[in-house]
Amino acid sequence: MSSYGSEHVLTLLKELSVLKELDSDYEGSPKTESERDAHGLRQQRHHEIGDEIKALAEQKKNGTEQSPIV
Repeated sequence: MSSYGSEHVLTLLKELSVLKELDSDYEGSPKTESERDAHGLRQQRHHEIGDEIKALAEQKKNGTEQSPIV
């Protein structure tokens, strides 16, 4: 995996960690409508990150990694 790919995966994993922490806070408190909405958005982002990581792994496997657009 290129340096960019590795850094991108690391960034995504850090974001997942933050989302997980926010979700653990969510599970221990009463829920307002806005909190439920925010939780739903975090869950959606969690799935998007998983898809991004899978795509990066597939690109690495196929030798089709792309560099960031500068």
